[in-house]
Amino acid sequence: MTALNLYELVADFKAVEALESSDDLPEQVIRDTLEGLTGDLQVKATNICKFVRNLEVNAEAIDEAAKQMQARANRLRKRAESVKSYLLFNLQATGITRIEAPEFVITVRNNPESVRILEGAQIPAEYLVAPEPPAPRPDKTAIKAALKAGKHIDGAYLEAGQRIEIKA
Repeated sequence: MTALNLYELVADFKAVEALESSDDLPEQVIRDTLEGLTGDLQVKATNICKFVRNLEVNAEAIDEAAKQMQARANRLRKRAESVKSYLLFNLQATGITRIEAPEFVITVRNNPESVRILEGAQIPAEYLVAPEPPAPRPDKTAIKAALKAGKHIDGAYLEAGQRIEIKA
């Protein structure tokens, strides 16, 4: 006999449960069949949970590796900027503004002017930009409390779903 898929086990389970009201089969046969299917269903559910845990562990490992790689990339960018600053400082010190190499050309360029603001400076209001406030969003905590208190809120209702919980 080949192993059944979970959905096939559930279908068989429901079919046997439907036979409980039938007089065609002895009650003991139906009960034994349900017990066998329940065991198979429990084994299949256990295996599925093991697979889920494996996927979750792999996802966490990938997240951790991605964080480490992002940190490394940031360190490399910071080092590259530091080395470029070192090169700029030394080229400025020697007055060299251009170096041609077979792979690229190094040029010291002037940046466009930028505004610097001193710490504690009192900038007039006409030169200040106010950030746009965030768009209003529903306060689900307050809505939940109101609904539990018996208030009616158009477009909102309480719903209790179900989830799978796998504990060690």
